[in-house]
Amino acid sequence: MARYESGPSRTPPGDDRGASIVESAVLLSLAAMIIASVSQTPLGGMFHDGVREMVCLVEGPECGGETWTEHDRPEEPDIYEYNFTGFYDGEVLGEGDARVAIEFALGQQGKPYGWGATGPNSWDCSSLVQAAWRQAGVQIPRTTWPQHAALAPVDRSDLQPGDLIFFQTIPGPPPTHVGMYLGNGQMVHAGNPVQVVQVLGNSYWESRWVGAGRVPQG
Repeated sequence: MARYESGPSRTPPGDDRGASIVESAVLLSLAAMIIASVSQTPLGGMFHDGVREMVCLVEGPECGGETWTEHDRPEEPDIYEYNFTGFYDGEVLGEGDARVAIEFALGQQGKPYGWGATGPNSWDCSSLVQAAWRQAGVQIPRTTWPQHAALAPVDRSDLQPGDLIFFQTIPGPPPTHVGMYLGNGQMVHAGNPVQVVQVLGNSYWESRWVGAGRVPQG
């Protein structure tokens, strides 16, 4: 008759409940330590720098040594501005009167360019046209890429006042600049300062042409 000797009790195979509890506690502790460490870092500054780099690429007057023309591009600003006022990159909403948008944009002439600035004391190119059309009752995206993508395309030969016209003025995915067409080959845009310039017939702007888009008008 076989004889069985009792030995130390064994945990059934696969039963690691105790180990799981310990591992969970360790993971939770590590997570808490990571969160506590991150909370002590200057995330605001990191976020600001990241946004600044993005805006510099899309809108900025100077990025990696590349600049606009002497008169149409501003110097690098002493103070970088960015806030979420008016930030919207969804679909175009509403219809408006181009005359109202143009009047608003022309009323900003003389105000300086600011990276990421959204008014009322300074503007970047896309915030100026967004604010102008908002004044006319239409919500359009905040930055050049979504603006260009969201608007119905318009041929250069079919431009009408209030249309947005887009350009490639610095390295990076186009478009990198936008202005509002006024008629007679001119646009108002956030140069430095906000100003009216001749576009059609101007070799600088025509060589950098990307396209045009029409904001819905009532």
